[in-house]
Amino acid sequence: MKKGFFIALFTMLVSLVSAQDIYVYAIIGQAEKQENGQWVALQKRNPLQLNDVVRVGNNSALSFIDRKAEKIYSISQNNGQKVSELIANYKGKQSYAANFVSHASKSLFNGGSDRISHEAAGCTYRGDIVENDIAKAILAKHKGNELGSMNNANTDYAISFSILDRRTRAELEGVVALDSQAVFRIKNSSETPLYVNILDINKDGEKYDCLPIDDATTMSHLLIPGNCTIDLTTYPVEFSEPVGTDNLILIATEVPYDLRQVMKYFDKADASKLQDASYPVGVYCKKIEVKK
Repeated sequence: MKKGFFIALFTMLVSLVSAQDIYVYAIIGQAEKQENGQWVALQKRNPLQLNDVVRVGNNSALSFIDRKAEKIYSISQNNGQKVSELIANYKGKQSYAANFVSHASKSLFNGGSDRISHEAAGCTYRGDIVENDIAKAILAKHKGNELGSMNNANTDYAISFSILDRRTRAELEGVVALDSQAVFRIKNSSETPLYVNILDINKDGEKYDCLPIDDATTMSHLLIPGNCTIDLTTYPVEFSEPVGTDNLILIATEVPYDLRQVMKYFDKADASKLQDASYPVGVYCKKIEVKK
């Protein structure tokens, strides 16, 4: 009797430990878990078990982190699947260095916020060489032309975006009204999950990052699964002064990056060395005229 009790207790403890290995990392849009015959909205840091059934809404994404396996999974729209099935289907799509997963995990569980110590935050876990390489690769792709005037076919990943009116969700093409608000719809047509941001260069040449970067620079909220379309409704933008033509450039890579650092390197890159710039980066450019 006692033996059976201890076996049951051990099984329960193993199950509990297993359940705590996997956690919700980020949600874009709507993601839910089935509980007692009902669908319950998932939240960041919620634990997940392998047998849990989760579903992801239209134009939404769910990322979860397996701390033990040191893996991050980015899942697009589905009608309800077990976590174990989603992991099995994800094999080979993307992997991360253990130091980044450790960094992401620390961010996820640091007192309920995304802010962690300076030693672990930002790009300090790997240095900022990635941002330098991204900047050089983009400059090499536009071959001396004005930023924003690149050929959209000259990209390493099939990635694109649309601009939607924040209120009506109508697609905005060519012209937007001054002080109007919009959201971005990102389409990742590649097999690879990608981290994205959008650079805005206004008519005066001033550069701005359109999408927020979290304090820990994990960019978990901007991880777009492969072969899907995502609406970033949580991060609206406003088209402000000056009026004129803005060049918007979507930048996508397999690793998280800080667009603010990439912008700094645009002005520092050595033009004589750009022929060696081969870092894989997806780019997509769109012009928009801001009018009163």
